[in-house]
Amino acid sequence: MAKIAHTILKLAFCLSIFSISLWGNDFTFTVESSNDLNEWETIHTSTVTSEAENTFYRALIEPINASTSVLGNTTLTVTQTWSQETNYSRTAHVQVPDSNAESYPVIIFLHGAGGSGNNMINQYNDHFNSFIKVGMDGYQNKWNIKTEPTKADDISFLKAIIEQLNSYSNVDTQRISLLGSSNGAGLVLKALIELPEDTFSHGIHMATQLTDDHFRENKFWYNEYPSEAYSNETALPSRNKIISFHGTNDSVIPYDGGPVAWLNRTFYDAHDSIFYFAQALGYQGSILSGNGQDTINPDIKKYSYLNQSAIHYKVINGDHGLSGYKNDIVSIILSHIE
Repeated sequence: MAKIAHTILKLAFCLSIFSISLWGNDFTFTVESSNDLNEWETIHTSTVTSEAENTFYRALIEPINASTSVLGNTTLTVTQTWSQETNYSRTAHVQVPDSNAESYPVIIFLHGAGGSGNNMINQYNDHFNSFIKVGMDGYQNKWNIKTEPTKADDISFLKAIIEQLNSYSNVDTQRISLLGSSNGAGLVLKALIELPEDTFSHGIHMATQLTDDHFRENKFWYNEYPSEAYSNETALPSRNKIISFHGTNDSVIPYDGGPVAWLNRTFYDAHDSIFYFAQALGYQGSILSGNGQDTINPDIKKYSYLNQSAIHYKVINGDHGLSGYKNDIVSIILSHIE
């Protein structure tokens, strides 16, 4: 909004100069557009003669299709075609708070393998009640990270759902968070690397960390869909928060990382993973050592970088599902994104 206002102020200032310097003369208003500020294309021209009845002129810039639709409880759909399906309707379930707020922050749930969007919303039924909750459905109840049986373009699906959400007047487009667990956390990690920084503000991943597909040679990489090869280098987009939770007793994706044969992937240590994010965002110190900072639960230890822009929470004795820690984890998440 500030950028738009600044642009309008500059335009108004320029027009006021021209209206004074061309007082009493014939003149032409020309509207031009540009993508790089070096090459301009004329999109409208208007001529005003000195004999015109009006003395002053002004330009007004406003959106043609300003959003007036209000999002309610619904199911959003995106139609996709890929090797396994043609014109397939993919779904995201939406639950809106029952209040009269003008706008709400959004939390998008990305389920683990075998889960569903509705199950994730139900899992957090008593939490995030001031947020619009969106539970997205993975094809075959999974997300396509690399070797999964689904070959759907999930990054495009996620981006399309966010674009739909942004079209509603009661969505706070500056406060969209992703929350994924296990396989869904893998999609959060892909989104953190691949989607532009203005797509969403916070990325929260639980029980999965970076692999050497995502990060190697001190660089981030992504796969050009539909290829499974992470061979495209990219700069890490900025986010407000990148937050990870991982249990030290996780027997599915080990906290300390290493090869996971059934996924054909090699994972980094969970704390190293967030440290690589912090470095890419500008952190220049060493990785934090020791037992971390205390939190509301003595078994959850915090390692924070860059004024809490990148944060890792070690859940001592936590399993893959972080069983028994959900309420405390939700409280910690809310302390960052509310």
